[in-house]
Amino acid sequence: MYTLNTDAARQADQTGKYINEIGKYVGKFTRAEDITAKTGTKGIAFTFESGGKTANLSIYTQKSNGDTIMGFDVLMAMLTCLSTKKITPTEGEVTRWDKEAKKEYKATAQIFPELMGKDIGLLLETEDYPKSNGDIGTRMVIAGIFQAGTELTASEILDRKTTPEQLGKRVATLKHHPSKDAKPKQAAPAGGFPDDIDDDWPF
Repeated sequence: MYTLNTDAARQADQTGKYINEIGKYVGKFTRAEDITAKTGTKGIAFTFESGGKTANLSIYTQKSNGDTIMGFDVLMAMLTCLSTKKITPTEGEVTRWDKEAKKEYKATAQIFPELMGKDIGLLLETEDYPKSNGDIGTRMVIAGIFQAGTELTASEILDRKTTPEQLGKRVATLKHHPSKDAKPKQAAPAGGFPDDIDDDWPF
């Protein structure tokens, strides 16, 4: 015997809304939020929309001491593929997830409007990560950037090439990255993501 659970009914509608497959996508950032981890590491949290589906993504660009890290290169590739030379954080509205109420709500945050609402190409992979509760989750991660209209990568744009040569090769190498932790209940290894903002979302 079953009794109607309206929350479960709503969730059935939600499962098809999120990007969860490795591949090449063209879409827009509907959110590009300036974030700082508990460690002081700076980054940007994105909501990426493609074909009616979304993915919450993040990159970390700079340590608290000012040293740049891998996400900085990803950001520079984004700027190149968007033909944008400078981005400046400004106050705007973002969507957050209330874990207690199990619903989205609007909040004020610092965002980068120059990154939002423009066509961009992303190569997305999946990776396992340790959640704050000790479990292992899986999330989408950015593996590459390309210009939506031409499929040129950042280096090809900078080299003034007109024919895309790298993208197909990179698509062929996309894969899932399993957790490096043998024991899921252990803390994240040193050098891993300094914070996991995805814990605030139901996917």
